Amino acid sequence: MILTVDLGNTSTKLGLFDGDTLKSFACIDGISDNHRSLFLSFIYKANIREDAIDKAILSCVVPRVYDDAFDALASIVGERNLIDINPHRYYGIKLVMPNHEDTGDDLIAMCSYAYNLYHRECLIVSMGTATVICHVTDDGEFKHCIIAPGFSKVSETLWKNAAQLPEFTMKHVDTFLADNTVDAMNVGIYQGYIGMLKYLIYGISKELGKKDIYIIGCGGLGKLVAPYIGVFNEYDPDFVTKGLNYIAQRYSND
Repeated sequence: MILTVDLGNTSTKLGLFDGDTLKSFACIDGISDNHRSLFLSFIYKANIREDAIDKAILSCVVPRVYDDAFDALASIVGERNLIDINPHRYYGIKLVMPNHEDTGDDLIAMCSYAYNLYHRECLIVSMGTATVICHVTDDGEFKHCIIAPGFSKVSETLWKNAAQLPEFTMKHVDTFLADNTVDAMNVGIYQGYIGMLKYLIYGISKELGKKDIYIIGCGGLGKLVAPYIGVFNEYDPDFVTKGLNYIAQRYSND
């Protein structure tokens, strides 16, 4: 079995795969101070023995915890069976941006998976702590990227920084004509976020001169807006996790 670890700024996503089948998944909020305990707890809760894990792969965009997470995984599967994503290695796509060494592990995983799944030009829209739109060409070049605020961070900014605005539960409001404070914020956030994504995707497509780019939405927060955005050819909240499993099955650190 393969253990995938996607360690982000606000959560850690863990997956256990038997081949291409995702057997167990967990999204744990916050950043752990004991990654070995976190990983083993996840494995045991899935009723899997530690020695049943053949390989692990680590995606980490939080440098200060990378060493601890790496050592924890190495202690479970052995360093030879642990893949840490490196922008200087080849994973079925070419990183052609000028500063490609700064590309996030999660972006490499989802772009590699997308291109090798469809072998066509695509945009992958990741909706997490940040919103990231990646462009992969027909030739498998990861060529462009846009970074914007994440959906949840926009709402948090409102109630944390405006004294008269309350903390609230986000929900879609099917109108632009709100008549109370909470609805007004939900309209602004939902319709504003959807409008931002549509405009950015429109701008990319127009500048590329393309109308048939395959558009994939992913990221857990995307489920809040995917039903209303109308531009995704598909939405898969576990796309990065599946991308990590794809890389782990086909590539090594050699």
